[in-house]
Amino acid sequence: MADTWQYSKQVMKYVNPLGWLVMEGSEKAAKAMRGASDGTLQELDAEAAKQEIQMHFAQHQARVAQELSIAKRIDNAEEVEIEEFYDASGNGKLGIDGNLETSTVSIGARGEGRKITKRVYRFKGWRGVEIESIEQPMVD
Repeated sequence: MADTWQYSKQVMKYVNPLGWLVMEGSEKAAKAMRGASDGTLQELDAEAAKQEIQMHFAQHQARVAQELSIAKRIDNAEEVEIEEFYDASGNGKLGIDGNLETSTVSIGARGEGRKITKRVYRFKGWRGVEIESIEQPMVD
């Protein structure tokens, strides 16, 4: 069973780097929590904080690996169509209104945010990539 798990991780490393990082991080987190579960509550909190930092780091590594794999595919594609939209906007308003006749004061706040993100990559064909064949004579 352990051999199958190790083989799966190796295959995943080359097929899906993001999935491999998730598998690797999950495995390390499980081992660390198993070791820390015998300790005190403070040790568990410290281990959980450490793992959270490691997961953020792994997440950044996964993003870099994803961008590199996209760049490699763009380089090898015959035709590439890319659509990217990024829009992050927001506004807010804060106001105070008073009326001396009725002795009232009104305070108001309003906020609005909008985030649009769209990435579409379409790859067609392979450019300049030739499959090499290795021939070896058969020996009887």
